[in-house]
Amino acid sequence: MKKRSIRRVALVIAFAFVFGCKDTGEKANVLPSDDFTVEQAQEWYSDLLKSARTVGQPDDKVIWGAATQRKVAEDDEIVVAPVISGNFLGCRIKDGRKDKRKPDEENVAGRIQRSLIVRKVRGKIEAMEMRTVFDADYEPRVKNGQIDPANFEGKVYFFDMNGKLVNGLIYEQGTRVAAFGSNKGGRTSDMVEVCTDWYHQGCVDGYGCSGWVYQETTCEMVYISQSSGGTGTVWESSLDVALGGGSDVLFEALMQLPYVSQLWGTMNQTEKDYFQNKKWLIPQAAFARQTANELTDWFYCADSDDDDGNANAFKHAVWSAILCMQFGISTTLQITNNHEIESPPNRQAMDLYNNDLGIKVYKSISAALAALPPSPALKLGLIVDKVMEKIVLGQGERLSPEGAPIGTPQAFLLTNGANRCH
Repeated sequence: MKKRSIRRVALVIAFAFVFGCKDTGEKANVLPSDDFTVEQAQEWYSDLLKSARTVGQPDDKVIWGAATQRKVAEDDEIVVAPVISGNFLGCRIKDGRKDKRKPDEENVAGRIQRSLIVRKVRGKIEAMEMRTVFDADYEPRVKNGQIDPANFEGKVYFFDMNGKLVNGLIYEQGTRVAAFGSNKGGRTSDMVEVCTDWYHQGCVDGYGCSGWVYQETTCEMVYISQSSGGTGTVWESSLDVALGGGSDVLFEALMQLPYVSQLWGTMNQTEKDYFQNKKWLIPQAAFARQTANELTDWFYCADSDDDDGNANAFKHAVWSAILCMQFGISTTLQITNNHEIESPPNRQAMDLYNNDLGIKVYKSISAALAALPPSPALKLGLIVDKVMEKIVLGQGERLSPEGAPIGTPQAFLLTNGANRCH
C-alpha cells in the first residue's frame, strides 16, 4: 500500500480567482459585426488576455463549449460561459436587511457558481465575472429534464475586470427583492449594508484539498425596492442563462479535474442523479472523498474500502466533517445518505452512524475552525485530531468479523485505538 504523508494532504497552496485585466483600449473593444456569437466572444477574450496584465490561476478554465449567447436588447448582447478551476470560492454573508426571510450565513458557503460574461453593448465589448451564491437550502427544480431557475434563492455578484463590484441582486423564492450598488431597480424603500467575507479553497492533484482560507471582506449598500425590478436586463438575463445552463461539454470538462472521474466511477445511480443537477458541487465533493482516503491510508496503512473496522469508521467521519466545512450540514447529509443508499444493511447502518459522527464533530468545532488562522493544515489537522479522538474513545462503529462476505452475520462493535500504523 502506498503511504502518503499528512503533509502531502494538508499543505496546499490556495489562491482566489479574480478576472483582473486592464482595458486594452477603444479599438480592441469594438467588433464590426452586428451579431455577437460565442466564437467572437472567445476570440475577443483570448486577445484581451494576450495583451492585458491578469491575475488568477493557470488552471482557471472558461468552458466555451458550454457557453450560451443571448440578445438582451436591440443593441445589447451577451455570451455567458461557465468557469471551472481547482481553486474554489466560498463566502460568509452578513445581511443587514430588516425582516429578511433568510438568516445570516453562519458557515462558509461552498455553492458558488462562477461564470464569465462577455457583453457587446452599442458596439463596445466588456467582460465581467458573475458569482452566483446559492442559499444553503435552495434546491433547483427540474422541468422537462432541464433545470428550471424560477425558484432561485440566493445572491448574485457581478465584478468588472479589475475585481470591483458592479452590481448585485438578492432573490427569494424566485423573486428579486433587492439590488446591490448603484442600480436601485425601482423605487427604493430602504437601504442597508451587506458584508461578504470571501474565502478560497485550494485543491491540488496528489495533495488533497485545503480548508477555507479567508481572502477579504467586501461591504456594499443594498437597495430594497418596492417592486421586484424589471426583467430583460443584462443582470437577469445573465443569471437566467447561468442557472439554466449545462451541457455535455461542461460535464466532460469537470471530469478532467483531479479525482473527479474516479469519484464518478464509484457513484451509485442516486448519487449521479443528485450531482447531475448540481454539477458545481462535483469537484469539491471529489476532493473531500480523496482527502479522506489519503488520510486513512496514512494513519492505517490499509485500503479501507473493504474494511469494516476502525479505518473505515475514521474515513467516513473525516469525509463527512470535510464535506460540512465545504458545503454545510444540509448538503453533507444529502451527499452522504445518497452514497450509502445501496449498501448492504449492516454496512449501511455502520457507515451512516460514522457519517453522523463526523457531522457531530464538525458541529462541535465549527467555531474553533472559524477562529483558526488562515492555514489549511491547521483546519484539517483539527478535524483529524477530533475525529481520531472520538474513534479511540469508542464513539464510532465497526463490524466483526471484519471483511466478511455479504450475508455473513456480523456484530456491531464500538471503535478503539487499534490498527494504527502512524
